[in-house]
Amino acid sequence: MRSGAERGPLLVAALYLAAALHGLGAADIVGDDEAREAGIVQDVVAGHWLWPEFNAELLPDKPLLYHWAAAIPCAAAGFSETAVRLPSALAGAALVAWTGWFGGALLGGRAGVVAAALLATMPALFDHARVARPDVLLVLLLSIALGFAFRWWHERRRRDATLALVFLGLGTLAKGPVAVALFAFTVGAFLAWQADLGRLRGFVTAPGIVAFVVLGLGWYVVALAGWGERFVHEHLLGRYVRNLAGGLATGGPYSRKPLLYHLTFYPLHLPAVALPWTPLVALALWHAWRRRGFADPRLRFFLCWALAPVAVFTPAEWKLRYYLLPALPALALLAAPVTVELLAARPGVPHLRRAAVAALAALVVVAGVIVLVHGRWRPMSASDRRTTMALVAAVPGGVEGLAVAAGGALGVVAIAVAWRAWALLVGFTAVAVGAWMVLGAPALERAVSRRDSLKTFAGAVAARHPPPDRIVFYGETIRPIAVYLGRPAPPVDAVPADAAVIATGDAAFRLARAGTPALPVLVAEGRIGNLSRGTVVLLENPAVER
Repeated sequence: MRSGAERGPLLVAALYLAAALHGLGAADIVGDDEAREAGIVQDVVAGHWLWPEFNAELLPDKPLLYHWAAAIPCAAAGFSETAVRLPSALAGAALVAWTGWFGGALLGGRAGVVAAALLATMPALFDHARVARPDVLLVLLLSIALGFAFRWWHERRRRDATLALVFLGLGTLAKGPVAVALFAFTVGAFLAWQADLGRLRGFVTAPGIVAFVVLGLGWYVVALAGWGERFVHEHLLGRYVRNLAGGLATGGPYSRKPLLYHLTFYPLHLPAVALPWTPLVALALWHAWRRRGFADPRLRFFLCWALAPVAVFTPAEWKLRYYLLPALPALALLAAPVTVELLAARPGVPHLRRAAVAALAALVVVAGVIVLVHGRWRPMSASDRRTTMALVAAVPGGVEGLAVAAGGALGVVAIAVAWRAWALLVGFTAVAVGAWMVLGAPALERAVSRRDSLKTFAGAVAARHPPPDRIVFYGETIRPIAVYLGRPAPPVDAVPADAAVIATGDAAFRLARAGTPALPVLVAEGRIGNLSRGTVVLLENPAVER
């Protein structure tokens, strides 16, 4: 029978999976990134398991492990938003369970359960476990690889080194060489901190290297054999070199943004992606410094792990917050022991000054949120402003409803701080985040879908022009429409006379001014690209009989 410490992470993971699956397919696919992965899954299901493409025009910009995994439920039950997103939700639950198990082995059973709970209630992870992208799968496989690497160092078992290389190969198959870079920085920085770099020679095992080469590099060999120079140009150069070197790849400047932006982006965003548990991470670091000065090898390993995405991704020109997701399991493990202490602490005598300070700090946060909601703080990114507007629309009462909820939370925080009831504060935060995961996140996704989805438009186009009618995109492909059409619709630079044409509103206006004999028959508004909203139009040549 399993002990309570072993069952705890499994229970947390099961609850997490239930929340991740709740309403998983209720929101449509909007935005280019998820649409590209979903379209490649469709092509895999169509039989192109080794060399799939998006809309018969774009190569995958990452290896195919996620697409293969998503193709299984899509092939069994038909393509749907739920089926194509299912591997992300399963990977998120497995990551929570693994973090709890690994934390229990290193820190004790209670700390392991707490680490699993902390990770499970980080919205940054949960949000990405509900989209059809390989990021959470990468975090899972990389975390397992790092866990076995630490066990190899700690227990000196070559079998653990082999297993680490196996999972590193799978992580590379999930998202490419970024897995190797994150793994190498974590292990290398840790061994350097331990003054034990010489141990690296013992990490290389013959079975492990064979497994890594086959799993991690085998797809690249197959892709190069099938796509040849096109794969080099679009994937290796267009994806990896362009993202890392920026404009230097084409002879231009590295970036139009200042150097300070690139140096500070990830250090400033790391605390944000760890919310709501960032204060616990800071408290853990402060306690560690006071007690042992970061001498504990476990703490050093977690720190190297958490800082790996910052170090690896800072040189790249393209900056995205979700690149920090691999740090989240390490931050949860880092904060778990001090959280166990807080949960065991007894409430003390009420302290009004402490409560007033907590209330004032929370009030400042609430005021800042209200300002952001109204869009008056322009440094907020366009994507965040759009998400915030959708959140306001999804909450009963809008801004006033958010203010009421924030006021209630403010009162609980003030009471907990006044009494030093840390267990109450941690529990309240976990319950609030859990409620958001079950109720708020799906409602927000549905609000975004109602505002931005082009699924209905695509369905109307497909019904109006069933095969063998030709459908093309004028200019750039609008990827979610391509997914929901269910068949390739190539982009063209000139409007063919015998095809139905999908174009943006601006493009349709230019065609009309140029005298193109095509009339708009369907019009819709929705997400074009990852951020922009706009009008899309179906154009038909009236001279062509249907």
